Amino acid sequence: MKNKFSEESIDFIKDHINDDPAEIMLQSRKFPELPMRDIVVQIASRQKAKNKLPEWFGNYELILPPKQNLEQASSEITAKFKARFVEGDSLVDLTGGTGVDTCYLSRKMGSTVYVEPSEELCAVSKHNFEVLGANIEVQNSTAEEILNHNLVQSDWIFIDPSRRDNAENRVYALEDCVPNVIVLEERLLNSAKNVLIKASPMLDIKKTLQQFSSCYKVQIVAVDNEVRELLLYLRKDNDEEADIEAWNISDKREEELFSFKYSYEESCGFDIEEPQKYLYEPNAALMKAGAYKLIASKFGIQKLHPNTHLYTSDELIESFPGKKLVIKEVLSPAKKEIKKRVKNGTANVIVRNFPMGANEIKKKIGLKDGGEEFMIFCETEAVGLRAIWCERV
Repeated sequence: MKNKFSEESIDFIKDHINDDPAEIMLQSRKFPELPMRDIVVQIASRQKAKNKLPEWFGNYELILPPKQNLEQASSEITAKFKARFVEGDSLVDLTGGTGVDTCYLSRKMGSTVYVEPSEELCAVSKHNFEVLGANIEVQNSTAEEILNHNLVQSDWIFIDPSRRDNAENRVYALEDCVPNVIVLEERLLNSAKNVLIKASPMLDIKKTLQQFSSCYKVQIVAVDNEVRELLLYLRKDNDEEADIEAWNISDKREEELFSFKYSYEESCGFDIEEPQKYLYEPNAALMKAGAYKLIASKFGIQKLHPNTHLYTSDELIESFPGKKLVIKEVLSPAKKEIKKRVKNGTANVIVRNFPMGANEIKKKIGLKDGGEEFMIFCETEAVGLRAIWCERV
């Protein structure tokens, strides 16, 4: 992979940025003067980065790593989010990779070190940091080598273990990722005042907290209601119960935050009620966090069923972190009842604690997602299985 392109190559990339990379490669013999293989990699990577990394996408002086390296890389919005909570004199990113997180985290640091075992990625990142004017030292090494030789003492360590094994299969358990942060925990805590681990959103949070008594905060980060990252904040000699923060961030609307501790959730009660005027569905981060009882208590709303994580009230709760819907009618889930109401066959189907999946229901009844109406299939304590016909507030 080249770490610098000529003006002619950059112009070619710009001119063909929306073209099929495979088709371009087939035509590569027409351009013997250009490094077509590297150019095609750039076009494919930039297509991947267009929405994920808009600032980088628009800067053609930057060299983007191959598409597969960008898969685990943070998006621009999540990298900027992390930078809001990390501040100090020094930071070491022990799994530098594409350098996206390193770059945004460095903006609040006096000094930043990027560590990466791949010589190729080191060369590319060094070039990119220079283009971006980021004062970041690049070290071609592994996290284990740096920690084993006590080569780091910093305010912060950031680490994002690779979620692919040696056979390139996807993994998400921390003990299966590389490097293994469970094994490295003591060395990490001896090398920095704070450690920030980016982990898979697939992780079981409560199990993870049992593995890390040093964890003082967990952030579940959703972007536009899709959980993207789980962030673990560690510090030495922590003796406090971890704060759990469920964030739903966006560049299109206001962000949502619900914070709590699991002990509060465990000791909390809730009320059951049949569907009233309004229906609420927690956002994806809150569902992942599991504050099912506490959210009912905090907002003064009722659950439809102990195992159905939908809530209802007679008064609108504007500040609820999730979907806020007006109930039009509570129906039997029978096909004829639903077809009578949904005239054009278009309604967003949501399933909660129901014996059929959303796709199965859509196929059986003949519904397609879209519009402002919702058909929510769920179990209620009061009247059993129901389809709740709603629309956005």
